[in-house]
Amino acid sequence: MEVKYRYGRRPGRRRRTRIAIVMLISLSIVVAIGSVVYWDLAKHNKDTGVNGQGRTVAQSIDASQDVLRVNEPTFTMELPGNWKLVERKTTALEHSITWQGTKKGEDNRKLTLYVDVIPVAQAVNKLLPVTAVGNGLNYDDVSDNCATFTQKGTLDTSLAVKNRDSPAKYKQVDFICDLAQVTQNKTGTGSTDGINVVNVTGPDQGKHKYFFLFNDQNIQPNLSILTNALKSFKAK
Repeated sequence: MEVKYRYGRRPGRRRRTRIAIVMLISLSIVVAIGSVVYWDLAKHNKDTGVNGQGRTVAQSIDASQDVLRVNEPTFTMELPGNWKLVERKTTALEHSITWQGTKKGEDNRKLTLYVDVIPVAQAVNKLLPVTAVGNGLNYDDVSDNCATFTQKGTLDTSLAVKNRDSPAKYKQVDFICDLAQVTQNKTGTGSTDGINVVNVTGPDQGKHKYFFLFNDQNIQPNLSILTNALKSFKAK
């Protein structure tokens, strides 16, 4: 076979050029496909990641085990862990300590514990009868809003606002009913020891008077905060 030569060009140069072009095109295609796969995988991983409230994988302390341990000179007690002490009063009219919830949506709950110097005129909406057992406390059923069983009481706010605090009784325990502010949710403890009083004797500090006032303005009241505090209460 006769081989034809062209001036200035070798016979295999055209073939090598074509091979180089084909390889370059193939490499470009591979790179393009790889890029598409990479960005698709990156997008997929981003969309299915664990993000947002309620989806974050984490461990937390069980709220039922998270407690604030109160240790005062004459008593000990437990409250929810997110609560904190917000006020102390030591006056001629009262000796009291107030704690409040700090969790968002639950910070409208307060518990005030009066010790020895107690305002007997403090009115409540509900009564929780308590009795001393050793250096602890037992409690009975909480009453309904006292406006429903106290003379002149009414749940009609337009009429109730004209009323005044009035003596009331529930399960043989005397207390003061807040007839005017019937939409409040103030629960107080009481006993046959006297209005707003229960006497508890500790093994070391002797007998002291106590009055628990739980003010729960949450749309979903939680009386268990008060009853759990009573269960854990111990006089020293």
